[in-house]
Amino acid sequence: MSYEVCLGVLNEISPAFRPYIQCVYQDLKLGLCKTKVDIERVSGGSEGAESQFRLVLPYCSKKLKWEVIFDSSSPWFAPDFRFDDDSFLSNVDEEFLENMLPSLSNWNESDPKALIDVISEMINLYKIHQIKKLNEDESSRAYFEYSALLGDALTSEKDIEVWVGGHVVEFLIKLNVDTSRLPELYNEGTEQNPGIDTALLLVRYPNSTNAELILSPLLTKSLGNISLPVMHQSGVLMDYVPMVTELLNNKIQDVLNNEKLKRELLAQLIVKYEGALLEHDANNAAFLFEMNDFHWILQIDIGVKFPEKPPILTLRSVYHSTKGKPKFKVLPACPYKNFEGYIEQQVEIFKNECKGHTPTTNNQMVNVDNI
Repeated sequence: MSYEVCLGVLNEISPAFRPYIQCVYQDLKLGLCKTKVDIERVSGGSEGAESQFRLVLPYCSKKLKWEVIFDSSSPWFAPDFRFDDDSFLSNVDEEFLENMLPSLSNWNESDPKALIDVISEMINLYKIHQIKKLNEDESSRAYFEYSALLGDALTSEKDIEVWVGGHVVEFLIKLNVDTSRLPELYNEGTEQNPGIDTALLLVRYPNSTNAELILSPLLTKSLGNISLPVMHQSGVLMDYVPMVTELLNNKIQDVLNNEKLKRELLAQLIVKYEGALLEHDANNAAFLFEMNDFHWILQIDIGVKFPEKPPILTLRSVYHSTKGKPKFKVLPACPYKNFEGYIEQQVEIFKNECKGHTPTTNNQMVNVDNI
């Protein structure tokens, strides 16, 4: 949801209730992936528009739609709620509210975060409500899977969101992956990415073979596409969750190992050609060289799939241009052996290309495939 959409809702709401909405939009993040909450207008005419709105809350793979209704004649009162699940909080008494929803029973109208506190408590109750529905059918496969998974020391109740529909049960499971060192490698833009350390597994019963992996932006950027191992119909979550967790942790370790190799390569080049260095970062470096009165720049770009894919080497002339841009040449390969000899050969070819000379037979460079 964009800020403009939120602003549109705010403009229709009475000023007395706007601080609650602003705090929800800015600060409230729910679910295992810590997704921000959306805010919608309540359709159906303008009556009460200044005192009611709808919250769209992430839960499992669903979007819960709860309407919040204030009393414009008594703005100091706690709001009422209308849920999209009629069975949720359908029959509660004052004692229940005091024990389970203290932020609602002790509503503090002067606290802008009062609504955040209430919604957080309600989401916890909604999860309890869904688990209760699951436990009503102790003979089901989903009930067995949930109970067995909680018996594993690696997974607790706080790591699972449960949703029970008419004929479908969903589990959203947080996987125990170690991402503690990834932010130092992929920190660009992570402030805008929610749940930077989150890997989730979505499983539906009775068709559990269609498990889905949901990665946070940080993990998606660092790991790319991940193919899940096949989950057979006879397989159990108690075995499958550790298998997927191990797969992700191994992928993360591969990324860290490759990053180490990349940094070592760049460090060697930077130390060796320190006097020629123009600029560098964690993934590339540029050097200014001169050979036989020909000045040229060597750009080295190391991709995320290094060392599986070799670095990309680009030669740029300092003096020669085409259509106002420096002439350049992307080299076809980067052999690790005879690196300097290879570059010298390619620079001689590139120099002749820039000057419009055709090398003689005696000056023909060795083909890269033979290096």
